[in-house]
Amino acid sequence: MATTTISGTNKLAERIVSEAEADAKLALDHAEEEVRAVETECERAAAEKRAVSETRRDAAAKAVRDGFVTRANLDAKKSALKKKRAVIDAAFEEAYQALLKLNAEERARLCEQMLRAEAEGGEQVRPAKADRMGVQRAVKNVGRGLRLSDEDASVDGGFVLVGEGYEKDCSFRSLMGMLRANEETNAAKRLFD
Repeated sequence: MATTTISGTNKLAERIVSEAEADAKLALDHAEEEVRAVETECERAAAEKRAVSETRRDAAAKAVRDGFVTRANLDAKKSALKKKRAVIDAAFEEAYQALLKLNAEERARLCEQMLRAEAEGGEQVRPAKADRMGVQRAVKNVGRGLRLSDEDASVDGGFVLVGEGYEKDCSFRSLMGMLRANEETNAAKRLFD
């Protein structure tokens, strides 16, 4: 009987070992399955984070690129505007210089037109030194109680009207300033369109 017992014990031990091995294999298979699930989840999460990071990176790169393009366009427009402004300034300065180069008769006629348009009556007229003779004649022609000042105005051309409590600049520079204010847009269209 001792053989049966050893043999029965061996069989029991073999069965226990076999069941333990089967349980261990099952536990190992289950653990490997869980590891694969965790690896898959980690890979999915990493891919998701990588996609979010790439999207953010691409958006940030696009924003930087767009910012540079916008600034470059603005700088180009500013530069073009500055150059256009210089051309317009030069055109109006050239027109002003041409106004100053008018002969004495043309300057006198222009001064008389400005006197008729601007004088209310009774003012003192302070002429530019270069236009004293023409303004003197214009004051006589216009009348309205205008008086020629013995003092010259410190302007290149035209005159200054001095009334009670006010002075009105009727210089050629002032005339050109008003002309520029009214015609600068039209001049720019003609020059650049």
